[in-house]
Order: sequence, then C-alpha cells, then structure tokens
Amino acid sequence: MGHEDQPYNPQEPSARVLSTQIIIASALGVMALFSFCLLRFKWPKLYAARRARRKGLPQLANSLFGWMLSLYNISEDEILEHAGLDAFVFLGFFKTAIKLLFICSVCGVTIISPIRLYYTGKYDQDDDKFVGQLWKRYLGYVGDDGVSDHEPEDFMNYLWVYVIFTYIFTMLTAYLMLKQTNKVVRIRQEYLGRQSSITDRTIRLSGIPRDMRTDTALKEHIESLGIGTVRSIKICRNWANLDRLFDERDKVIQKLERAWCEYLGPTWSKSPENGLSLINNESSQPSEISLDEAEETAGLLSSNGAVQLGYSRRSYSRPKEKLGLFGWFGKEVDVIDRYTYRLEVLDEEIRTIRLEEEFEALGTAFVTMDSVASAQMAAQAVLDPRPHKILADTAPAPHDVIWRNLYMSTKERFIRTYSITLIIAILSVAMVVPVTSVASFLRIESIRKVWPELADLLERSPWASTLVTGILPPFLFTLLNFLMPYVYVYLSYAQGSVSHGEVELSVISKNFFYVFFNMFVVFTVASSYWSFLKDTTKLAYELAEKLREFSLFYVDLIILQGIGMYPFRLLQFGSVLRFPLFAIHCKSPRDYRELYKPAIFNYGIHLPQPILILIIALLYSVISTKILTFGTLYFMFGYFTYKYQLMYSMVHPQHSTGRAWPLIVRRVCFGLVLFHLAMAGILALQKAYILSTMLAPLPLTIFIYWYNFEHSYVPLLYFIALRAIETMPEDGSAIEDANTEEDEDDEEDVSFSADRVVSRVRSQSRTLDEQRERNLTYINPNMTCPLDGPWIGVDGDDVILANSEGTRRRRMRLEEWE
Repeated sequence: MGHEDQPYNPQEPSARVLSTQIIIASALGVMALFSFCLLRFKWPKLYAARRARRKGLPQLANSLFGWMLSLYNISEDEILEHAGLDAFVFLGFFKTAIKLLFICSVCGVTIISPIRLYYTGKYDQDDDKFVGQLWKRYLGYVGDDGVSDHEPEDFMNYLWVYVIFTYIFTMLTAYLMLKQTNKVVRIRQEYLGRQSSITDRTIRLSGIPRDMRTDTALKEHIESLGIGTVRSIKICRNWANLDRLFDERDKVIQKLERAWCEYLGPTWSKSPENGLSLINNESSQPSEISLDEAEETAGLLSSNGAVQLGYSRRSYSRPKEKLGLFGWFGKEVDVIDRYTYRLEVLDEEIRTIRLEEEFEALGTAFVTMDSVASAQMAAQAVLDPRPHKILADTAPAPHDVIWRNLYMSTKERFIRTYSITLIIAILSVAMVVPVTSVASFLRIESIRKVWPELADLLERSPWASTLVTGILPPFLFTLLNFLMPYVYVYLSYAQGSVSHGEVELSVISKNFFYVFFNMFVVFTVASSYWSFLKDTTKLAYELAEKLREFSLFYVDLIILQGIGMYPFRLLQFGSVLRFPLFAIHCKSPRDYRELYKPAIFNYGIHLPQPILILIIALLYSVISTKILTFGTLYFMFGYFTYKYQLMYSMVHPQHSTGRAWPLIVRRVCFGLVLFHLAMAGILALQKAYILSTMLAPLPLTIFIYWYNFEHSYVPLLYFIALRAIETMPEDGSAIEDANTEEDEDDEEDVSFSADRVVSRVRSQSRTLDEQRERNLTYINPNMTCPLDGPWIGVDGDDVILANSEGTRRRRMRLEEWE
C-alpha cells in the first residue's frame, strides 16, 4: 500500500482492512450458521425449547437450510400471538431500521456518492485516493493524481448535497418512526383492550397511610372515589421472615436430594420423549411407572427413612458427614436423617407462621377492580391531595413481581436508587481507561508512545498494521460490549425495582448510556480527550473531524457485529457452555431439570447496541455509504436472529407490554440531534459556514417532534384508552360471532390486524399474557406454595416426591420452567 519514501499509514481507509474484515466476519458467520443448521436437529430441546411449552407454533422445515424460508414466512400476526407485544415491538424496531437504512443506502449509492466522486474523487468522505484512482480509469471523473480538477466554487456547490440529504434523511427517519409508533399504539390498544387478565384489572397502590392498611378500610376508600367496584385487595406485608425460612428450606432440599441420589444411585435417565424418567437399578432401563405401581414398589419408607424402590441387590450405602469444621471433624451422622429432620422442622415452622403470625402491613397494595376500565381510570387518576400518598400505577403481572423489594421502605429505596446511580457514574468514569486503551490501537502514533518497537513493525508490515489497527479494535470493542451489560443487570436488580419488567427497562437505559458514552463518545474522541477538557470551544470541530477519521473503524465494527456475531447468537454459546460446566455438578433430577430450562431473553442486553448502531448509521448517513450499506445488513441479520430466538429457543417471562418503544424513540430523536450537529461541524470544517447555519432549523424541528411524541403518544404506550376496552366475559364467549366473520375475511384481507389475531387467539384459548397469568393471584408465592419433599425422580411432566408418608407424584406447571 505504501511507498518506500512514504510509510504506510493505517489511518487512511484501506481496501485491505475492509476486505480482510469482510472475509473474517463472513468466515465466522458461515461457520456459525452451518453449525446451527446441524445442531438444531441434534439438540432440539435447546434450539426449539419453546415448542414443548407453547402449542401451535409455526412448523419449520426439517431440511438443512429450509427453516430460513419458513422463518421468513412467519407473519407479524403469529409473532404477536406466540411471542407477545414485547417481541412485536422489538422486531418492529428492526424492520423500521431496515426500511430506513435501505432507502438511505439507495440514495447514497445512486446520488450522494457519485456526486461526491465527481467533484472530489472520493466515493465516501473518508476515502482518499483509492476509490478515485479506481473510478478514474473507467469514468474519467478525476485527474491523474486522483484529485478533483474542479474549481473551489464547484466544490461548494457539491456541499449543497449534504444539506439537502440531511433534511431528507431527517424527515424520512421521523416519518418511519412515527408510522411505526402509530402501528404500535394501535396494536397495543386493540390487543390489550380485548383481554381481561388479572394484570389488566389490577392497580398497584403505594404510599398507603397506616390507618388504611386493612382490606376493609382500603376497599371502602377506593369505592368511595366512584371509579368502580373493588373485586379483591392484597395488601403487601413484611414476609421477610417467611422468605428467610424458604431460602434455608431450598438449601436443605438441595442437599437432601443429592443425598438420596448418592444413596439410591441413578433414579432417572434422559428420554427423548419425556426428558427425565425413573429407572430400575437392576435393569438400568427406563420404565414408565404408574402412580399405583410407584407407590407399591417405591412408595414406602423403611424405619430408618430409606425409600425402597423395589430392588434388593442395591450396593449403595447411605451417605455420612461430620458435623465439625468443613465436614472434616466431629461426630459422623447420617446425611438423609439429618436433613430430613431439619426439613420437617422448617416445614412445621412455615406452617405455624402461615397460620398464626401477623405479618406487618406495608404501604403497598394490589387492588383488583371489577373491570379493565375501572383499573385504567384509577391508574391514570390522582387519588389523594397529599403528596406521596395513595399513588396509583398499573400493576406488573403476578409472576413478574419481585416480592422482596416490596418490603423496602421509601427511605431504603431512595438510598439504593441514588447509591446505584453513583456506582454507575463511577464505573462509567473507570471504564474510560480500557476504552481509551482499545482506541489507542487505531493509531500508530498512539502505539508509538507506549510500544515504539511495535509501531516500527506496523509501519514496515501492512498486514500486521491491518491486523492490529483494523481488525483487533473491533474485536476488543465487541468483548467489552458483551461483558458490561450483565453488570448493569445485577446493579438494576439491586436498585429495588418491584418487578422484573421494570428492571429490564432500567437495564435498557443504563446499558444504552454505557454503550453510547463509553463505547461511542469516549472511544471516538479518545485521542483528543484531554484537549477537549482544556478547550471545549473546539469540541464541535474536533468531533466532526473524529467522525470522519473513525468511519473505517465503525464500518469494521458493523461488519463484525452483523455478519460475524449474529449467527453466533443463534448458537447460544452461553447455554451450550453451561451444559458441560453445570452437568458436572448435576446430581439430582431437579438439577437436570434446571439444566434444561430455556434461556431467558433480556431486552436490556440485546436492545441498546442496535439503537447505537442505528444512531451511528444516521451520523454517517450522508458522508459514508459503506456504513449505510453494512448497517442495513446488520439489521437484516439481527431481525432474523432475534425472530428465531423469540419464537423458538428463548423465553421472555417479563410483562412490559411494549413499553420499550418510548425508550427507542427518545434515543433515535437524540441521535438525530447529534446527526445535525455533526453535519454542521463537517460543513464548517469545509469552510461552508452559510450551509452549516442552514441546518439550524432541524434540531428545533426534532425537539418539537419529540415533545409531540411525549405529549400525545407516550400515554397511549403506558395505559389502555377507555374507548379501546371492550366489555366481555372472561371466558371470551362474547366474541365467537366476531371470530366467524373474521375468518370469512381472511382470504380477502391478509394485512396485519391485531383484531384478527386477538379474536383468533381467544377462540382457541387465551392470549399469551392471559395464559401465563391463569390461576395466579397477587400474594407472595411462599404463602401458598406446597411444602413438597425432595425429588427422587422425574417421569415426563411428573415429579416423584419423597416425604415421611411415602412417595407421590405432582404435575409440573409451565410457570416453574419459564
């Protein structure tokens, strides 16, 4: 690439860097995709985990690559029906981004880049002579030196293209986001307005005065407000002592189950049909045991507490342990006897507490109204003239509540919130060091300050320079971006949110702040970070210059993340690696059931980076067609990857009903403002001050657009409009006639309609949210869950339980796995 009298400069956009990254990313992506196509047949319980838990999922083709076409043909109707509103909103963002970046790419390829090439010899703003020299042979656009022969006045005329397309891309983004917002609002209102789950009819009250912390007093007060009839009230109480006993009970159960497995030997085997089944030790073959047969052959306890499974030539001995330090010293006792006795003591304590203890009433309650309309009116109303008293909000789903966080006082939650915020601020500052270290690999000048010998080597070797300055930084960037979101998940749970859905939305905000501030702002301006702090007046110029300088890095990053990494997400490496690591420690049937639980999909981990990629693509939309093109591919790969995972391989038990969409729109609006500032800076660097000032109306326009979104659309994305609520019996019988009419129109109108989806779902069973919430109530599960004994085996969907009376079976519930 370089000449002997001119050292190779990797900071110049290089065809070698780009082509090498494409080759590496394509090789990784093809290898991962082919592996997935093979392994999805070998491990269906991992890669099609939802098929056993969700009936009626669309069937995928059984051929090696035919599943891709089947996945493509899955409609938005089916996504909404089988994956819920959150998945519909998430995938809708990807589809909107694909439309936006595809249109921008077409404009870049056909208009912006050819005009720029004609006047400057650069296909993209970051290109130097390479593309110009390539095109001049065929088109004669530039001189022999690859530089434009046009006069400066012509060059200024060319910059008008930047202004025009900044306006066009801004309006296009605003239009597509508003169009998708209207769609999300309409679908959300129709979908939620037609269901009548316990969550939709319940509000959460906080700040309840002490004189109202009884069911009777609170019910009389709510009904006196004239907003509807109260069906039930569940006042939250301080169940901390009960939770402590259950924590200890879980540990005892785990030790007891492992002791039984050590004593009885393998009482289960993996079965393709039933998962884990009881087996007979003499034959070591799986056996389908009926309840009567199990109680006859394996249901009696001997006098010393051993379960007799019907075989007498057992060579296993009862496990022993010492009571001293770390089990090394002291009296030796029978493990099964010890923990069986401890379990009986704990169960007796729990029964006594449940029946006799008066739990302290807290200032939070879940109030279930007689209708969805009444609940929505209460949630949107100001119920008390005193501040911080009787505050109403929509309730999370019963299975989504984090009960232990409800015990916190207002003071403790306040302290936790601001303490975690301070920790995140400190962590963000601390992460500046590794981020700037990664950024230093992009420039030989920065490397020379730390490692002069390496810098000399890179100047002599173009391929080494390509690897270190072009390929390595995106990989290190990806690694940092992969690890940190899990830290924010932990911190968000420690912050005291009352539901998993609130935690997930909090993680989206925190993780986006991290990837934007540390992985974009700090990374981009790393080489001039301290100079920015000394002279902030140069920030706009320096930022515009850095955007042009780092465009090749972001091209490489988008190629790696989109083409290379998305196929690896299909493989679910975390779940795959968990099998050999956790299987070593699996001893009891419960351990193996936990091992086969499907992975949890967390939008807080997966959503922030695509938002950042979209913002980066918008920032470069006018000056880099390469970023637009590969950005389109990034969202296409992401859409199909996440569509498969949400439909087939991963579960999302949270119940946020699409509330992530306002977070997305706000950050896209913020990105548009940055886009305008960056383009103004780029034009100012070209001495086009008049053209730069012509962009001034755009930020103001976006702020007006943003205000309109917050004022007119956000309430509809948090609440259900009263007009959208339909009165119907809970069994859904009132819509049977409507279903018939809808089926008749299906052949004529195949467009997306939530009305058709919800009607069809109701005619068959219930919506996804209603299925999850059936038979659930707003009470701490530790108050009502059965005190089962240890699992000594699993037979299909039944577990074999041992207790002092013998063994019995219990059918597992879906909620226990999801």
